[in-house]
Amino acid sequence: MAELANDLGSPFCPKCGGRTIRKVVGGRERDTCPDCGYTQYTVATIGIGALVFRGDSVLLVERGIPPVGIWTVPSGFLEQDDDITSALVREVKEETALDVTNVQGIVIVRNTVRTDKNDLYVVMLCDVDEHQQPEPDGRESTQARFVPTSELDTVGISEFSRWIVTHYLHHKPTPMKMITIPGYRADAKVFGNF
Repeated sequence: MAELANDLGSPFCPKCGGRTIRKVVGGRERDTCPDCGYTQYTVATIGIGALVFRGDSVLLVERGIPPVGIWTVPSGFLEQDDDITSALVREVKEETALDVTNVQGIVIVRNTVRTDKNDLYVVMLCDVDEHQQPEPDGRESTQARFVPTSELDTVGISEFSRWIVTHYLHHKPTPMKMITIPGYRADAKVFGNF
């Protein structure tokens, strides 16, 4: 098989910096590094969203980045050095200036398979400091406020954020909570309904 340059981004190995090639590994053509043996099994992004209620209102932000002007739950991407809860705390603080006081757990997971990446989006129910008021950062969010759930039609809310809010309120699922497994890896965050 001819060795082809990596066409999914950088042609260089993220582990050693060597030039990657395409070859069949595990039954699929994958980007691999002939120098150190690194294999890129997937190109993925992990998004995190915060579902926050205050009374009968839900925290929403108006996006200042594409798609600009759409209202959504506060959200962003997991960074390499984040765990899922630290990403949630950071994104809520960045977009609304609010401090997360309690992460109740995961309520929704969405997976979207695209030609260039596999996208996972995790929505977590959380609480914020009840004495703080939301303020947009002026870049990622141009407005941030608690919107009464009866008034979702007054803002240009995304269909998916609307679905998240209305279906959560209708079904009130028990969040998957972070659990500790004795003797298991200390660096792992595990969530379940046990």
